Amino acid sequence: MTNKPTYKELEQRVKELEQALKQIKTEHKQSEKSLRFSNARFRNLFENAAFGIIICRLIKDEKGRAIDFEHLQVNAATRRHTGFNPETLVGKRALEVAAIEDIANIIKIYGQVVATGKPYEYEQHFTIYDRTLQVGAFPIEDDLFALTFIDITKRKHSEKALRESELRFRSTFEQAAVGICHTNPSGKFVRLNKRFSDIVGYSKNEIFLLTWQDITHPDDLEADLEYVKQVVNNEIQTYSMEKRFIRKDNSIVWVNLTVSLVRGNTGEPQYFIGVIEDIDYRKKMEEQLRQNQKMEAIGVLAGGIAHDFNNLLGVISGNVSFALSQLNYSKELFEALEDVQEGTKQAQNLTQQLLTFAKGGEPIKRTANLNHLIIESAKFVTRGAKSKCEFSLANDLWAVEIDSGQINQVISNLIINASQAMPDGGRIKIRTENTEIEADNNLTQQADRFIKVTVEDQGIGISEKHLKKIFEPFFSTKQKGSGLGLATSYSIIKKHGGHITVYSELDKGTAFHIYLPASSDIYKEIKENKDHSHHGQGKILIMDDQEPILEMLGRLLNQMGYETAFSTDGVQAVEMYQKAYQSQHPYDLIILDLTVPGGMGGAETILELLKIDPKVKAIVSSGYSNDPIMANYNEYGFCGVIAKPYTKSQLTQLLNKIFQEEH
Repeated sequence: MTNKPTYKELEQRVKELEQALKQIKTEHKQSEKSLRFSNARFRNLFENAAFGIIICRLIKDEKGRAIDFEHLQVNAATRRHTGFNPETLVGKRALEVAAIEDIANIIKIYGQVVATGKPYEYEQHFTIYDRTLQVGAFPIEDDLFALTFIDITKRKHSEKALRESELRFRSTFEQAAVGICHTNPSGKFVRLNKRFSDIVGYSKNEIFLLTWQDITHPDDLEADLEYVKQVVNNEIQTYSMEKRFIRKDNSIVWVNLTVSLVRGNTGEPQYFIGVIEDIDYRKKMEEQLRQNQKMEAIGVLAGGIAHDFNNLLGVISGNVSFALSQLNYSKELFEALEDVQEGTKQAQNLTQQLLTFAKGGEPIKRTANLNHLIIESAKFVTRGAKSKCEFSLANDLWAVEIDSGQINQVISNLIINASQAMPDGGRIKIRTENTEIEADNNLTQQADRFIKVTVEDQGIGISEKHLKKIFEPFFSTKQKGSGLGLATSYSIIKKHGGHITVYSELDKGTAFHIYLPASSDIYKEIKENKDHSHHGQGKILIMDDQEPILEMLGRLLNQMGYETAFSTDGVQAVEMYQKAYQSQHPYDLIILDLTVPGGMGGAETILELLKIDPKVKAIVSSGYSNDPIMANYNEYGFCGVIAKPYTKSQLTQLLNKIFQEEH
């Protein structure tokens, strides 16, 4: 039997219950207040969020598989980010909205989020609104989950534009016609395009191990470094200069360089941008132009010297030949004068070579025996050399019409080159032969007969890359070479209607082949001695600005039986010729100096004489033996030509030819 509580105990129990109930009510009120506050805070966050939020409920089938989801709550920002109207979404299922591509896969993903309790983020493009969204799916409780949306369309467009810009930049950078590079502040290459690599002659991997200072020509380095210093110090923004790079093969390439500096946010140097344009060809052309101008000036000077020198030689040669004609062969003086005569010939050859080298000019062709010329040239240029010439010359070699002085220069150039290619000495093989070249070959378009001359050495040879350039003006593999020898030789052979070719192998030797058109004439060797004579009568007028020439020529012609008269310029010669012509006692011949400084020369004089007497017989003479008038004298109205200096024998032959044609 239990004891019943007393009244006092019951009263105490009631008080405790009232106290507990009061505490419960207080806590309940506080919970309601917290819940209201929490709901208000959630609602405020939900409605005022900067990104779209949708509270969704997953819908499953009888097997618990996610088949759809319902939109329960949608905040205002959803419209701004997705384009969806919140009013049209609330209470609607996803399949009803049908605005999401690949909806079946999306529902499956959301099912996994609810099942695993793990959030999931992805990018989704909504074609209907042409927007790209960053979507996040987050589990809440049971089948509830939240979706967040951030519009990243602009960012995606910016990223796309950036990629396209970078692609265009890379395309422009790599395909640019100029070389472009980036270097760090210390000068090390960090980026460059293919054109830059091609210009400087290094692969990209090779050049990344270098600095721009490493490949800059020493003579340009100081100026380049000074410009860089000014750019770094903000004294200038950019600079341009012409400079030289040293390529991998140690060759030099000229470039036009433009440099600018890219700085960081705080102004510190980040990297340099260098742009180079290959101007090597232009620089070489400029150098060639300067050389041409120098050579033109030398040509003028050389021509004047050669003219005056030939006049002096003419006086010597003419008077010596006159003296020889007055002496007996047995006298010692005869031999001494012959040596002087031979010396004037050599001096004449030297002046002719100087003129050909400096000014070129049309060849004055005469029928010649090429074998004799080759032997004389070879002996002259190899005198004192370590090399020796071996001849294999055809006995039945056809005659050629050549300018002996010019062809002598060609042969001399080739033999000198051959000798220099064998510094320790060796054999230079020289061959001549007759050859007929068929039509449509590499040398000529029509079949013809040629004399072939071969000059072959056993020297160091010429590399393939240099072989293509050896006939170019100013190209030379020699440190002290002018690069004009072979270019001049090429020009001379071409002006003779011939061809010159070359074959070479390194360390085996070089062979030059010259082809000169054969002449149909038969060469007859001319001996300059007293057996060649001329006797005539009549009057000959001589025009020359040099008194010694007039005296020498008058002496020779008087001995031959002619009456002579003299004039020192063309104006006087025309007056004298006209006076004699009108008096019925004309001159039988007039010899005109082509060049009269400060006066009327032979070219102008012959025009005036032809007006007086269309049948005038005139000989043109000059120390400028390479003048076109000398090569084509008959086209200008002259009946003969004689180059200074000349001997009595040469004058005799010319007079014989002129006056024999008259009869």
